[in-house]
Amino acid sequence: MNRKQFISTVAGATATTVVGAGALAANPASSELSAKTTAPNHKVKRGVALYSYQRAMMEKGMTLRDCLEEMSDIGAYGVEYMTHSLPGEAGYPNVTNKFVDEWWEMMDEFGTVPYCLTGFVESCRRKQYMTVEENVAFLERDFIIAKQLGMKVARLGPPLWVIEKAIPVAEKHGIHMAMEIHSPMKLYGEYIDYVVKLAEKFPHAIGFNFDMGIFQKYPRPLTRELQIKAGNLTRDIALYIEDSYRKGIAQAEVENRVKGMKPQPGDTAYVASVYRAGANCNDPKDLIPLLKYSKHMHGKCHEMTKGDEFRDATLIYDEVIPVLMQHGFDGYICTEFEGQRIGTIYDVDEVDEVRRQHVMLKRILGV
Repeated sequence: MNRKQFISTVAGATATTVVGAGALAANPASSELSAKTTAPNHKVKRGVALYSYQRAMMEKGMTLRDCLEEMSDIGAYGVEYMTHSLPGEAGYPNVTNKFVDEWWEMMDEFGTVPYCLTGFVESCRRKQYMTVEENVAFLERDFIIAKQLGMKVARLGPPLWVIEKAIPVAEKHGIHMAMEIHSPMKLYGEYIDYVVKLAEKFPHAIGFNFDMGIFQKYPRPLTRELQIKAGNLTRDIALYIEDSYRKGIAQAEVENRVKGMKPQPGDTAYVASVYRAGANCNDPKDLIPLLKYSKHMHGKCHEMTKGDEFRDATLIYDEVIPVLMQHGFDGYICTEFEGQRIGTIYDVDEVDEVRRQHVMLKRILGV
C-alpha cells in the first residue's frame, strides 16, 4: 500500500488531518479537512517507534528525514527514537550541535513531536558486567541526549536495582523512566508491585511502558504459511484448527476431529501450537489500575491482515484500546513493528505494515 492508497482509505484520509504542534503549517492543505474532524474525548495519541523501520533504514536507504515525513503523512506524530539508530554524523554518544539543530528543523518541518528515547545498558559488551554506577552513568548520558532532542520519556528495560539508583538522575534531567512490560510478563506480580511502589513515591521519574505484545491471542498467519510451504501443514486442516480456536471450541474436540482428517504429523502438533498462542495473553482490564503510572506504550505489530480489513492478525487491539480511551491513558501509542523477526529470510514491507496499523488505530481512536 503506497501513500496515495493509504490516504485514499477512509481512515487514512482522516489520519492525515489529525495534527500535532506545527503540523498544519507543515501541510496547509489539510486544514480544511482538519476543521471537520471532531476532537476526541480521550488523550490517546499515535506515534511510531523508528525501530519499526530498521530494515528499511539499514538495507533500503530510508533516512531519518524519510521516516519523519512518512510519520507525518499518516498522522502519527509521536516519535520514539533509539540511541543506537543515531546516524554516524550525529556523533553519538556526544551528539553534535549540528545534528540537534537539524533534528529540530525536521520536527518543525513535519509537525512531529519528540517524545520517547529508547535506551539500553551495555552490560554485554565486555567480559564482566558493568557495575550499577557504570550503568547509571550510561543512562545519564542517554538522558542528556533525550533532553537535547526534546524527549521526556525513556523506554527502559535494565534491572530494577539499576533503575532505582537512576531515579535522582532521571529527576535531575526531567526524564520519566518507562519500564517495559513485555510478553510473556503478566500485569500482576512482584515486579509490577515493585514498580508501582517506586512510581507512587517518584511519579515523575518512573512508571511503565506496556508493550501490546502482552495481548497476543492468536498465532501468526505467516508462520502457518511458511509451514505449509515447507510441507509440514495441510492448509485446510490448519485453517480449521485456527477457526475452531477463534470460536472457542475445546482443544480436545479439535484434536479428535483432526485425527479423522488424515493429518500429517505437523497438523496434529499444530493443534497444541495454536491453542498455546494465547497462553500469555493478559486481560485488558488488568491495565486499568496501572494506567496512571504510564505515559507511553508500544503498539506491537507482527502482522496486519491483508486486503482492506486493516486489523492486527494476532493482537486484541479492539479490546485493549477502548480500555485506554475510557480510563484516562494520556500518552502515545508508538507502533513497534517486529514482523522482520521471524527467524527466516522474508521481504516484509515494514512501511506498509506501519501504515496499515495506523488505519486500524485511527478507526478505533478516531484520531
